[in-house]
Order: sequence, then structure tokens, then C-alpha cells
Amino acid sequence: MFFIMLLCAVISTICFVVWVMLFLRYRHQFDGMLDDVDEKTFTLKNLYFIGLGFIESYEHIKNTKITANEKAIERMKYLSEVFGREEAELYYYISTGATISLILTFVPIGLMLTCLLQSFSGLLCGVLLAAVLPYGIHLSINSAVDAKKDAILSEFPKMVSRLTLLINAGMLVRRAWDEVANSDHKEKLYAEMRITSKDMQEGMSIEAAMNAFASRCGIREMRKFSSIFVQAVNRGAADSIESMKIMADEAWEQKKQISKQKGEAASGKLMIPNMIMFAGILLVVVAPMIITMVTNFSA
Repeated sequence: MFFIMLLCAVISTICFVVWVMLFLRYRHQFDGMLDDVDEKTFTLKNLYFIGLGFIESYEHIKNTKITANEKAIERMKYLSEVFGREEAELYYYISTGATISLILTFVPIGLMLTCLLQSFSGLLCGVLLAAVLPYGIHLSINSAVDAKKDAILSEFPKMVSRLTLLINAGMLVRRAWDEVANSDHKEKLYAEMRITSKDMQEGMSIEAAMNAFASRCGIREMRKFSSIFVQAVNRGAADSIESMKIMADEAWEQKKQISKQKGEAASGKLMIPNMIMFAGILLVVVAPMIITMVTNFSA
């Protein structure tokens, strides 16, 4: 037991020294980067400079960026769905720095408590905090991505129908896109369309802009739609208008199915409190009857 406590003390001291060195060197370096970060999603963001400083030191020693590997690129594509393509790398650094910061902060505290209390309960608390808090950040990001996908999928049928109507009325495909994108709608789908319009105006090819649009939206249907739209621009609307009409009908049908599934899920969730209430009523009504019957039988 003594050697285990000694090992915990040594590791805790090393981690604490590293933490203090990072604190003294980087405490003001990332203030501008973290100012606009949402505190509801990124818990204890004021500590993240520790992890960001650790990453900067690591990249300096290794002479390579942590965003260079395939796993990081895949994660940044995912982050771009909610934070945007231009901010994806920044938020990859922030989320990675958050995990490192929380581990370097709470694991040494847990090790120190283990030595002070002569019990592994302190270490367990530290490890749990170092694991649960980053996991909570990960869940918050996933929830934001899922919420955006649901919002886009909900608005998708209306957008396709309106775009198809304008093209069918004789409007040029690119102009119809800009007309729908720059409408008064505030939903996320139209915001992504405006970004795509800007990309094309700045010289990005239609294929690249629509691929980026589909990636940001993150839903399977958008890949098919993007392909049909590019075909309509390159080959003319006559060959693609029927495909867009069919896709609009499929999107409306899918929206009905999703609404039905959400209604069934909501009904299922309501069953739990209803069952609890029913059990409570049974307990209040039936229990006195059973007690009376048992008392009379005993008499």
C-alpha cells in the first residue's frame, strides 16, 4: 500500500508541475480564441488554455500538426456540420484541448486525494470528472449536430418544392438557387444555401460548392439532391426537373414518416409517467382494501 501511495504522489507531483508550467506560459495566450466559445457546450472553458498550450508544445516538438491525420480530418468534417467549414479546425483544437485540460486538472487532484485520504475513492472521483466532463462536451456537440440535421431535414421538402417550381416556371437553375437561398427564411438550411451561393460567386466550381453544401448539411438525401442540381446546371433543367419533382415528393413522404415516428416516440415516453400514476392510484386504492381484508381474516 505504501508503494502505491508513493507512486500516486510522484505521478501527481509530475502532473502538477506540468500543469503549473503550462499555466504560467499560456494563461493569456488563447484568450481571444476562447472568448466566443459557448459555455453551455464547453464546460469550464477558462481551463482550456492548459490543453491548448500542451498541444502547441507537442506540435513544436514533433514539428507536425495534430490535424494532419485521417482521424482528425474525419472529426473536423463532423464538426463543420455545426460550426462551419472555416471554424472546424479551430473547434477541433478547442475540443481536444478541453479533454487534455480536464485530464491534466482532475486526475492529479484525484491522485493527491488518494494520498491524503489513504483511499482510492479520491482517485475514482478525479478519474470520473476527467472522463465525464469531456464526454459531456462530446455529447453536447453530437446533440447540436443532430438538432441541425433534424432542422435541415424538416425544411428540405419545402426547399426542393420551391426550387422545382421556380425552375419549372422558366427561371435559370443558378438564379433559382439564389432566389430561394436569399429568401426571408431564417432556418439553417437556407443559411447553408447562402454560404454555397457565396462560394460559387467567389469562383468555386458548382461541383465543389455543392459537395461542400452536402457535407455541411450531413444528411444522406442532400448528396442525391446535390448531384441532381449539378446535373441540372451542366446539362440543362429539362433533363433534371422530373428527378427533382420525384425527390420533392419523396422528401414530403419522408417528412410525414419522421413526424409519425416522433409522435410514436413521444407517446412511448408519456407511457412511463402514466404507468407510474396508475401504479400510485392502485397503491392508494387497493392497499387499504387488502389491509382491511387481511385484518378481517385475522379477526
